[in-house]
Amino acid sequence: MKKLPVNKDAYSESSKKSVGFEYLDDYYEDKKYRCKKCYKQDVFTAEEQKNTFEVKKAYMWQQRFLCNVCYQEMVEIKKELSEIEIGYIKDKETVICDKELLKRWLFLLKEYPKYWQRENAAQIAFVLKAINNA
Repeated sequence: MKKLPVNKDAYSESSKKSVGFEYLDDYYEDKKYRCKKCYKQDVFTAEEQKNTFEVKKAYMWQQRFLCNVCYQEMVEIKKELSEIEIGYIKDKETVICDKELLKRWLFLLKEYPKYWQRENAAQIAFVLKAINNA
């Protein structure tokens, strides 16, 4: 197991204000976990932890629950959902009339919660209604 020193000064301000901040370990160590999506064993490496907490400034109690493959899939779904939503805001008429795009949007909205993300029931209902009206 690899160990890397913790630099508490590099943590986010919200982490520094957290109860337990002063009790952080002095080193990051590889942490094994099981992905909540595919159930594969994976490791949150010391290097990834250092980058997550000190460079990306993630909150100190954040834990890894998706393997790297599932995490990347979730990021791609989130990105595509965002692009569709931006497209809808820019040109509602075109999106509402494009049944294939609406079906893709619905698929992504239903897929996203499988990655332990919050379901957007209102948006799902909206897209279903749009598909039925298209």
